[in-house]
Amino acid sequence: MTPQVSYTPLVPLTLNGRFFGNNDEPFFVKAITYGPFPPAKELDPAQEFARIAKAGFNTIRLYESPSRQILDLAAQHKLLIIPTIPWHWDSLFLENPNTLQEAKNALSSFLRKHGEHPALGALLIANEIRPDLVRFMGPLMVREALEELILFSKELCPNLPVAYANFPTTEYLEPRNADFTAFNVYLEDPDKYRDYLRRLHNIAGDRPLLLTEFGFQTFSKTGETPSDPELESKQVDILQWAYRISQEENTAGFTLYAWSDLWFNGGKEITDWSFGLNRRDGSPKPALQALFEGDKLSCEQETPPPLITIAICTRNGSERLRSNLPTFETIADSNFELLIVDDGSTDSTKETVETFIQKTSLPCRLLSQEPSGLSVARNHAAREGKGEFIVYIDDDARPQPQWISAIREAFARNPKAAAAGGPNLAPTPISRQNAIVTACLGNASHILFTDTTAEHLPGCNFALRRDVLLQIGGFDPTFHAAGDDVDVCWRLLDKGYQLAFHPTACVSHDRRATIKGFLRQQRGYGEAEALLYHKHPNRFGPAGIRWEGFIYSGSPLTVDFGTVIYHGPMGSAPFQMLHSTHMPIRPLAQDYNTPLNRFLVKATEKLASYLRRKTRKNFRGPSDKFHSSLPDPDRTRQTTRRDYPSANFNARQDALDLLREQGWRVSLQEEVADLDLGPLQLILAQTPVPNKGIVLHLKFIHPPMDVSDTLANLEQTIKQSTS
Repeated sequence: MTPQVSYTPLVPLTLNGRFFGNNDEPFFVKAITYGPFPPAKELDPAQEFARIAKAGFNTIRLYESPSRQILDLAAQHKLLIIPTIPWHWDSLFLENPNTLQEAKNALSSFLRKHGEHPALGALLIANEIRPDLVRFMGPLMVREALEELILFSKELCPNLPVAYANFPTTEYLEPRNADFTAFNVYLEDPDKYRDYLRRLHNIAGDRPLLLTEFGFQTFSKTGETPSDPELESKQVDILQWAYRISQEENTAGFTLYAWSDLWFNGGKEITDWSFGLNRRDGSPKPALQALFEGDKLSCEQETPPPLITIAICTRNGSERLRSNLPTFETIADSNFELLIVDDGSTDSTKETVETFIQKTSLPCRLLSQEPSGLSVARNHAAREGKGEFIVYIDDDARPQPQWISAIREAFARNPKAAAAGGPNLAPTPISRQNAIVTACLGNASHILFTDTTAEHLPGCNFALRRDVLLQIGGFDPTFHAAGDDVDVCWRLLDKGYQLAFHPTACVSHDRRATIKGFLRQQRGYGEAEALLYHKHPNRFGPAGIRWEGFIYSGSPLTVDFGTVIYHGPMGSAPFQMLHSTHMPIRPLAQDYNTPLNRFLVKATEKLASYLRRKTRKNFRGPSDKFHSSLPDPDRTRQTTRRDYPSANFNARQDALDLLREQGWRVSLQEEVADLDLGPLQLILAQTPVPNKGIVLHLKFIHPPMDVSDTLANLEQTIKQSTS
């Protein structure tokens, strides 16, 4: 009988915007990977978990299914567990339905037994599927398989956050329905590491970014000692700046790889490997004690930061303000004032704001004006504000606690920036129609030139240097309800200023509650585009605004129809980046993701696009011209599939080298194929066979023609490489 255990009141990680929470408190994941260890050298978890907790970690990442005993021990030491349930993702699993079923069986077995355990913080459904396998099976199909496993897991445990542990070599493989983005990153240059984290934030969309592996190798190549003292000293420095930068760049957590130099992989102990914080004999390396020393330092600033004015411009927004104004008291910044500009409301807006002012300790003022439109209200706030910066937020938006701190950081990073902003996160849908609207293209989005500079920042989350805004004449009163933010962004860019973007300068912004309201909004956008066209005709083409940057929707940036992936020669690029030709598609919320609702999303998008174009034309804006569709790609190409067992673990690369000597050429870096010869293409992948070697897999793609001679020569070459 299992003894009763007194648990710490832990709960699974909760999603709080771009961050995690636990028991209603912010929770930064400080994780360490643990095992797997050689069977004859297993560490005592009771002893090691105590050491892990004492060292300052709050989470353990496992690469195997934890037992009840492991989960109980973690709970006793106030540690969360994030396991990766093992299955054969190192195979061509899409070719064998049994493999995916085995994965579901493993997930089901674990979650039904332990899914409600208080130490289970989150779940990773796989780890680093190799790029040759992904390309061989098809990136889009692999992504959909991962999404199927995530959905399966969430149906069993709806409250448990689930993700896939990705890595830069398959950067494009982010599941759209994951709860957070998890990435294993190994970069030993702090500037490149910082830049890549900023890129990952934009790949993550609206989700938290968790680093699930980072480490540094201290293995001694001289053979005198298993771990080199000089490299151990370097390990201290690298792990400290990596941890510090992960916090500075507002990730949701940092996972160190690994706890011990002991490692068991592929059925054997790995001895030419030393990533651990502890040596093989159990003695600690210097990095163990030094890693979290920076947490003890004071972060207080010697001088107060500049005053910021937060401006809410509203008309008949009493109900929205009643629920949203208290959230401004949660902002983790003390040096700001709050201005509410009432644009001639006829409801109880004035009374609602005055009641809030009486109750709050925030410096808060109410400004009133005759009904004059949004732009006039924003200019009123700019003239009356006292802050060096003025930050505009809509009355149906709520700030995240770190919002103002991130705005300050965005300006501090970029002295050329006259404006700054961040994502506007979509709250959990409250109805079927709200879920459909939230998933539709056409909601307000940021548009980026780079990971940190924008072409457009939406007015619901729009910070400006107040003196610069006044110098350019403020917002144009011609724009009554929309478009004034676009106009200001373009005028600032035309004057040589930049617009800074910070991924965690977040507000939670309500989408329209009904489809009717969304369509009315799209007509308003069409009118605004017509007004913008008359003022900025050089920024328009026949189909509307000609954006130079990339439009983000809050959905993760991932492989889809029409995307281009830069795999590198024969899939060899360490960072295989994706270029998308369209806005990322946000999936429907899980509770509303049905075939009928997916159809309604598409129908609503088409109607919204039509109304937007029609309204733009009615107000003398540009009208679309007919563009004939591109011809369908040639669907007559055929594929020949072969497998070749081998004891040569380098068979894939050897075969590619031999084929190149025979005249095959390296395919374009964005091609899934490895090599081509005229109209012929091939791709190779290999999978391990325990205790036997590998299997080399071939796909030979060709037009409907006689290729028997070519195939015979091809097979002869490949057999030569596998012998």
